Amino acid sequence: MYFLIGVIILIAFIVGLIIYFKIKIRIILDKHGFLGLNLKDIIQNARIEDQEIPKSLSSMDSIYMSNIKRDFPDLNIQELKSKTEKVILDCYNAIESKDSSGLKGKIKSFTDDLIADYNNKSVSFDDFKFHNTVVSGYKNENGVITISFGSSFQYFLNVDGKSVKTQDRARVEFIYIIDTDKVLNDKKVLGLNCPNCGGPIKSLGNKSCSYCGSGIKEIFGKIFTCNNIKRY
Repeated sequence: MYFLIGVIILIAFIVGLIIYFKIKIRIILDKHGFLGLNLKDIIQNARIEDQEIPKSLSSMDSIYMSNIKRDFPDLNIQELKSKTEKVILDCYNAIESKDSSGLKGKIKSFTDDLIADYNNKSVSFDDFKFHNTVVSGYKNENGVITISFGSSFQYFLNVDGKSVKTQDRARVEFIYIIDTDKVLNDKKVLGLNCPNCGGPIKSLGNKSCSYCGSGIKEIFGKIFTCNNIKRY
């Protein structure tokens, strides 16, 4: 008797869960305008949304700008945003031409990886357009200032004659070394590259780059240097 009651309760619980999830799914589909569409239509609409809606960015301008202005009152943040977009364009132009020789350090590595991803296919990024570029991070750690920018953009990706509208985004990192003595043993330094030749900087204790001879303190102590780029 108790066993039968338990089975009935279990069945009722399962049925209740099924009804609950059906209602939740209908609410979600209705919210996104998918109610009444079949699976094929839903996939097609999702694909269209992915092509037409710009990638979202988490703008931290309002949070970090006060700190940036405090530490660098004369810094033109719009100029760095423009440099961010130029770095991105330079990378994608290099992918088109399959020639990254004009790039350096991690920027070159990022581009070379994408060139390899496309193998020997003919690739172009037509009608390239930026939607927005925002401050996404700011850190002052161990003598190194880091400002990160997030940028969303679109293009028509043309691979071997087949064109697809694509929404994309990337994060670009700029660094400023304010005290080389504080970062001699910092692990972050192992990831820095000379902005003049692209060679790895293994120790800021050296007076000059071991590859091109450029003065280390002179390079990192005057300007914000683009140090990295990632898609996300």
